[in-house]
Amino acid sequence: MIMFDPQTPYNDLPLITTLDVDTAGLSKLAEDTRVAIEILNYSVKTLPNPNILLDTLALQEARASSNIENIVTTNDDLYRGIVFDDFTAEAKEVSRYKDALFTGYTRMMDKGLISLSDIEAINEPVNQKKPGIRTNLMNFNDLTQIANRKPTGKVEVIYTPPHGVDLLYKLLIDMLDFVYDDDTYDLHPLIKIALAHYQFESIHPFRDGNGRTGRILNVLFLCHKGYLNAPILYASSYIIRNKNQYYDLLQTCKETERYEPIIEFMLRSFKETAEHTLRIVESICSLLAQYSDEKYLITMKGQLEPLKNTVNVIFKKVYVRIADLVDLGIHRQTAADYLDQFVDRELLSKDRVGRENIYKNIKLLKLFDYDSEVTK
Repeated sequence: MIMFDPQTPYNDLPLITTLDVDTAGLSKLAEDTRVAIEILNYSVKTLPNPNILLDTLALQEARASSNIENIVTTNDDLYRGIVFDDFTAEAKEVSRYKDALFTGYTRMMDKGLISLSDIEAINEPVNQKKPGIRTNLMNFNDLTQIANRKPTGKVEVIYTPPHGVDLLYKLLIDMLDFVYDDDTYDLHPLIKIALAHYQFESIHPFRDGNGRTGRILNVLFLCHKGYLNAPILYASSYIIRNKNQYYDLLQTCKETERYEPIIEFMLRSFKETAEHTLRIVESICSLLAQYSDEKYLITMKGQLEPLKNTVNVIFKKVYVRIADLVDLGIHRQTAADYLDQFVDRELLSKDRVGRENIYKNIKLLKLFDYDSEVTK
């Protein structure tokens, strides 16, 4: 067994293609996870507008993933920043995560896989100070280290990742080979993705943004393996709820060289997140059916078709402006009247921002909001 010293660069981190993993006890969980993900993937097709799921989930994932890195913002700051292009510093940081996600997804769709240069491109939006693979040099005492601050204020180094740019490239290329080459490395694809997550976080190839980049890679690999048609499964809220266990497993796997516990953790994160996202999809369909039903709409003041169009807009994005309805040919005052009626019926809330009213679909946002999850 390799002696692990948290103070010393872990240059003996084994290549992922050489790891000895007992997957017998994980096969049923992997298959149950596959079924949960594929049911979710199929259910998304029932949504009249799948983009609401893609866009809003991506933003909530950005919040949750950034929260793990202690970058905290509110939904209002985030969405108002997007609507008016006026972000707080924290909200801007979160919005960059979504940029990173779609950078990776676009590149993967173009090429059919994620390459090493794509991983660097994914990391860049969340690592703008020092982008690119780490090139820090040992003789300058410029080690990258991960530390915990104890209640006493003392800082304890818990991990020093591999050091040296050539080694980092070697480890990353080996990881990608492991994920993509199903003939040579004949493991369940979900087990491979889970183990690759551990390996990427252990390589820790960037100065900053490794956690966020690694969580983006999870969903992109799920798309690459054909489990998802779009990046709609994000496990950051699960990690937040189990944060101590997650970081303990990342550490103990290095000390024990037993990788089954972190694989099991990641599989459960995928499975439970798929089941939770499926409930979101079903709830969106239910809400949309309720508010677009003609029997419901005829109880409101206005013409039926413009009211239907209003509902469609309300369920395309969380925050709506009067201008969004004016773009559909609805008179400005009529649009305001329609939206105000939905405020009265407690579907929307209305806030004044500058000289404009912003309407928020509070019932829709509540379905996505991970804050309600982490307090359960």
